[in-house]
This record gives sequence, C-alpha cells and structure tokens, in this order.
Amino acid sequence: MISYTLKRIAMAVPTLVGVSLVTFLLLRLVPGGPVQAVLGVASTNPAAVAAVTKEMGLDRPLYEQYFIWLGKALSGDFGMSTQFRVPVAALILPKLQNTLILTTGSLVYAVVLGILIGVVTAIYHRSLLDRALMLVTLVGASAPVFWVGLLLIYLFAIKLNWLPAMGMSSIAGNSGPFGVLRYLILPAFANSIIAMAVIARIVRSSMLEVLTQPYVLAARARGLSRYRQVVVHAFRNVLPDAINITGLQVGFLFGGALFVEVVFAWPGVGYLMYSTIQSRDYVTLQAAILLVSAVFVLVNLIADVARMALDPREARA
Repeated sequence: MISYTLKRIAMAVPTLVGVSLVTFLLLRLVPGGPVQAVLGVASTNPAAVAAVTKEMGLDRPLYEQYFIWLGKALSGDFGMSTQFRVPVAALILPKLQNTLILTTGSLVYAVVLGILIGVVTAIYHRSLLDRALMLVTLVGASAPVFWVGLLLIYLFAIKLNWLPAMGMSSIAGNSGPFGVLRYLILPAFANSIIAMAVIARIVRSSMLEVLTQPYVLAARARGLSRYRQVVVHAFRNVLPDAINITGLQVGFLFGGALFVEVVFAWPGVGYLMYSTIQSRDYVTLQAAILLVSAVFVLVNLIADVARMALDPREARA
C-alpha cells in the first residue's frame, strides 16, 4: 500500500511540473507580454513598467523567472488581479470551494443513480425497462453537459418554475444548506449525466456476469429471497468494479464542473476563468489554471490510492 502510494506520487510530480511550466509560459505568450497583462493601460507609463519588470524579475533569465514565480506560487502569492484589484489567492480559494461543492453533488448523483440503474437493468435483463434505461444512458453518455444544462434550465426553471436557473445561495446566509441544495440540483445533475451513464453501463455488465455465477445460482436454488441474491451475494462482488469506475470519474466530474458553472452562473473557478478571459485578466487566469490542474491531479491520485486500498489487485495490474 505504502509503496504503491509513493509510486503514484512520484508519477504525479512530473505532471505537476509540466503543468507549472505551461502555466508559467501562458503569461509570457499573451500579446504585449506579462507587463502589459499586469498593468493594462498603465503599461504606457515607463516608471510603472520598470517597477513591474523588477518586481516580477523579468530582467533575469527565463529559468530564473520560472523559479521566482514558482516559489511565490507555492507560498500562495499568485499576484494581484488586474480585473478586481485584489490578491488572486483571496479571489480563487472561495471559488474553488464552490467548485468542490458542485463536484461533490455531481458525484452523489452519478454514484447513486448510476449504480441503481445498473443493478435494476441487470435484474430485468432484456426487458422493456432494461432497453429504455440503456437508451437513456446511451443518450446521456453522448450529450454535451452544456446542452443538458440548457434543457434542464428550460424545463425546470422556466417552464415549471420549480428550481432556480442560475447562481448559488450562500451556506452562511438565511437560506442555509437547504437553500444551497435548491441551486445545486440542476447543475449537479447536468454535470453528472455522463459519469452516471458510464457507471450504470459498467455496473450492469458486471452484474450480468455475476448473476450467472454458481454461487448465485446456488443461492437461488436454496430459495433465498431476491433481495439476498442480489444485494448479499451478487452486488458485493460487483462493488470493486463500481468503485474502480467511480474513482476514474471523479477527475472527469471536477473538469466538467468548470463548463457547467458557465451555463448556470455557478460562482466557482470555471465561471471565474470565463470572466477573466473576457476581461483579459491573465494573472488570475494563470493562477486558476495552475490550481485547477493541481486539484485535478490530486483528486485522481486520491482516487487511485482509494481503489487500491479497496481492491489490492489494482496495484498488481
């Protein structure tokens, strides 16, 4: 377990280094360079240009600039937002919390509904219910999340007026956690639809294979209830496959949340990145890309280690 964890961490380090290099060069490739990206219209002031050039170490070799920037980033200093005129770290971290809330809600949808659909369709194999649900999962796995999000907004927010279409309620506000859940239902479901379909199809395939195993047939011959046959004998052996595919979907859900946030105006990192692109706030965009990439790698690392802990055969695969 420990050796596998260390191996996965060692594999993650080069990825993070590569991401940091690409992110560092992002600000150097924008029109006008990093000085104009930081100063904006004030870049016509020679004194301001000289001050920023010295502060960012732009008068030094490129590799030294990289290590200076990386050292500041690791200490939490991402610079000052040119759009909001506040430290970037203070701007991004609350947005990251909102993105993680959306990702967690999407994961709950994907796991609960995906496993439920997979088990039910396996039990009623070749029935009309099985064919209908598999058609739904096929469409869900192929549909872009932003398109699903727009359909959900039109149906449940505009037509039926059951749920809010956009935004997010604060947990600390008067509405409390339940108010947040009302805003979370639609974007979390839209983000989970592809992962849900993948989990359902994998669980169905594994469940169909397990239901034909001798120990399940023996349990049926002994007259055990359908519940004990499915839950106690069959599903317990499907669980490792369900956990494996769920772990693979966690990073996908985090990445998909960035697109869903734009559709639902969810105040997370994705919506912040969208607004910074529009306003050309490259400093904030650079920090957001670095942070999102780091979280994505970390989430996948935790998922891999969790899968190995639950099924040690993964480490030998």
